[in-house]
Amino acid sequence: MKLKKLGALLMTAVVTAGALAGCGSQDNGAATTTTTTTTTGTETSADAAAPAAETQDVTLKIWVPEEEVDITDKMVQDFDAAHDEFNITYEIAVVGIDEAPQAVETDADTAADIFYTPSGGVADMASKGLLLPITKDFETIAADLPESALTAVTIDGLTYAAPFSPNTYFMYYNKELFTEDEIKNLDTMMAKDLGDGMWNFSTQITNSWYIESFFLGNGCTLFGSDGKDPTECSFNNENGLAAGEYLIDLATNPKYLEDKDGVGGSAFKEGKLGAVTSGAWSAPEFKEALGDKLGAVALPTATIGGKDVQLSNFVDFKTITVKSNTAFPLAAQQLAVYMASPENCLVRYKEQGDVPVLKSLADSEEIKNDFVASALNDQAALATNQPSISKMGDYWTPAQALGEGIYSGEITKANIQQNLDSLVDSITGTLEN
Repeated sequence: MKLKKLGALLMTAVVTAGALAGCGSQDNGAATTTTTTTTTGTETSADAAAPAAETQDVTLKIWVPEEEVDITDKMVQDFDAAHDEFNITYEIAVVGIDEAPQAVETDADTAADIFYTPSGGVADMASKGLLLPITKDFETIAADLPESALTAVTIDGLTYAAPFSPNTYFMYYNKELFTEDEIKNLDTMMAKDLGDGMWNFSTQITNSWYIESFFLGNGCTLFGSDGKDPTECSFNNENGLAAGEYLIDLATNPKYLEDKDGVGGSAFKEGKLGAVTSGAWSAPEFKEALGDKLGAVALPTATIGGKDVQLSNFVDFKTITVKSNTAFPLAAQQLAVYMASPENCLVRYKEQGDVPVLKSLADSEEIKNDFVASALNDQAALATNQPSISKMGDYWTPAQALGEGIYSGEITKANIQQNLDSLVDSITGTLEN
């Protein structure tokens, strides 16, 4: 009889590292203590008449966000039960999806074998030789992935990550304050009188993951139409100027509330705000506060430069990646793909609200009947893939500075063109080809 032994070491720890910009969920944090729990179990798989298959002892370290510890533990155990060729000992540690890439780059030798990564950082990590191409078993999910997700994780014909959920923001609104027709256009929304002490709309002009929706929506491009040209950014052309002037008007409108430090979300929950941009991560608290009054839709159109345009924000994908120097590449690849499989994507959705990217699940009645999931998928279809080239790192700080200048009033229509020129120069002029 073959005896198969599974050992698990579960660690609750937060690795403090420089967070990468561009991911909406907030699971950053710091801790100085580590709690370790060890669990072991045995299971038998045998046919007394059959010879025992050779089993490889495998040790894997896995980094996941805090809310995924328990479900990841179950995933690994289920994977192990289905793979007699592996005898797995594993360690699960809490490291946020924004933190993991920098932590791997800082010390790849001690980093996890499997970790979560925003797709916007995949190309950069792959170019630095930090990621292992995922080839084993990837065909089991490839046909079920939308082209945008595949494009986001494919570099020079090789796939470096397994996507499992789109990550972007959309618009929540209060059904008692706006009708379904009114929320289709931002200017219509801003023109409505909601009464004293009320705000109509809130987003984050001062956040570089939000401000781009006005520029991209008005036809500007960042790093070219395919997001791969490090020398190109058209945020300072005629369309960019119109977008900048629109943002100045929005920021100075007394009906607008900047969602800085969560004030927009708080006002929305209190019923003092008509609509706010956020992602699926805000759904539980918004549902609790507003109940049946809560609605969610894709971003509205806006009348910019005399024409009606669809706001188009960045979309990236939550992905599962494998470090290039893992000692167990075969098991790590297979487990990473399994963690992104339909059954496990459905578990994430049911237990923590991560909307599946897989087409078979996104098109299911269960997902379509979820108005938050539908809003996310609708906006993802209207959004622009967040560029994944390494030069993207030079976008975040200048774009944030532009937004802060607009909101503070330092940037006006008299000097917006000069500031847009400086923005583009900061993004492209400092870059090395």
